[in-house]
Amino acid sequence: MLGLLMLFPFFAAFIALFLQKEDSKSFAVLVSFLILVFNVFLLFNYDGGMAYEFSLNSLIVNFHIGVDAIALYLILLCSIMIFLSFICLDIQDKSVVISIFLLHFCIVGLFASLDALLFYVFWEFSLIPLIYLIGRYSDNYKAGIKFFIYAFCGSMLMLLAIIYVGFLYYQSFGYWSFDLLAWYKSEFFIPENAQNLIFVGFFIAFAIKSPLFPFHTWAPKVYTKSPTLVSVMLVSFKMAPFGFLRFILPLAPDTLNHYYSLLAILCIVGILYAALIAFKAKDLKELIAYSSISHLGVVILGIVTFTYNGVSGSVFYMFAHGIVTGGLFLAAYMLYKRYHTFDLDFYKNLAKTAPLFSFFFAVLLFSSISLPLTISFVGEFLILQGVASVNLWYALFAGGVIVLGAIYMLNIYRNMFFTTCEEEVCSKFMLKKGEIFVLSILSALVIYLGVAPSAMLDQIASNVNSILEVMQTRNIAIENQKIIDSIRGF
Repeated sequence: MLGLLMLFPFFAAFIALFLQKEDSKSFAVLVSFLILVFNVFLLFNYDGGMAYEFSLNSLIVNFHIGVDAIALYLILLCSIMIFLSFICLDIQDKSVVISIFLLHFCIVGLFASLDALLFYVFWEFSLIPLIYLIGRYSDNYKAGIKFFIYAFCGSMLMLLAIIYVGFLYYQSFGYWSFDLLAWYKSEFFIPENAQNLIFVGFFIAFAIKSPLFPFHTWAPKVYTKSPTLVSVMLVSFKMAPFGFLRFILPLAPDTLNHYYSLLAILCIVGILYAALIAFKAKDLKELIAYSSISHLGVVILGIVTFTYNGVSGSVFYMFAHGIVTGGLFLAAYMLYKRYHTFDLDFYKNLAKTAPLFSFFFAVLLFSSISLPLTISFVGEFLILQGVASVNLWYALFAGGVIVLGAIYMLNIYRNMFFTTCEEEVCSKFMLKKGEIFVLSILSALVIYLGVAPSAMLDQIASNVNSILEVMQTRNIAIENQKIIDSIRGF
């Protein structure tokens, strides 16, 4: 069943080759809806652990797939945002439909991969449709080139780290294996110095794609200059934070523990830096882009605490960030479609000219600043709770920076929606039925998961505990090895 979910968008992309231009959007909406329904079906039938496993051995890559609740929810996030984007956005070219379905195929494959080389193959292949969309439809092709160079260099380091772990496995058991479940077993001992090398390879690759300060410089231009569809996809596909959970936490816990303070400070500086730039932004997409970078710093900060609250909060916040930030990009597109500008100084008194749009935008914006009873508040609260249990000062700094984010977002909302001017520059407009549907679904998710977060948190609890157990086992093995080495030295 998981294989069918993976192959569905791949075959949809193939069928789209033979479509007429005018049929592209209706086909995209229908197929993306069917994929979403199938995704929800798999989630409702999920009964814990690593489910829907399928394995096919080969000489090079072991095709081993399976998902836990974390992967299923992140796949669901992608399916939701692709479906809503196809409804909301104007699709003028079937090449866009083909590219998005190929990208969807890669993302499902990546989240489902239980073989490290298979994960890498999907990671690399996902660059092709992204680069095509950025290069063909963006206002600045140089942004796409920079993104490709950054991502490709990071991927090479990740490949070296994967091969190195496979070599360590060969040294321990006499044969090569890239199976993640085999790597997680306590019998597979990874020395502390080897963990450092593994950490560097994976961390740089994931930090670039996150994007995490100071590896983020490609992101603002790509988010701002690329089509809205690309911006939505980039904030919805949580490939890099997921990579932290799949590789760095289980394989290099001792390195994380040793360099925790440095990583936490890096995340806090990144949150502050992006928030300050967003405060001065004059372009709506640029504002959302830097706000997104700031929030992703919060996600990584929660992951590196390796506490239950921190990690589970980060998983929840990944889902929340995709819904909220993706929704803000779609809302910005709705304004651009009518007024043909993202200039923040242009928009005045929208609360009067577009009251329904103002309400939906407020719901997304209030969630972005983590207002209680919204989806983002739950993840952010759990993350800060996890950080505080490790270091109270880091939690205070991170919380203070988040307050700064609330200030600039509320200031922007006031200027755009309630500042009056002598000349009416924004004519009145009514949302289309499709736009109302999209914003209603996003707002419902924001409020429902903000009020009843246990619907998701209960399902991911056992998976988070499993990750932490692997980390604890590996830490204990290293401590035992240190004792043995000291006895031998004595």
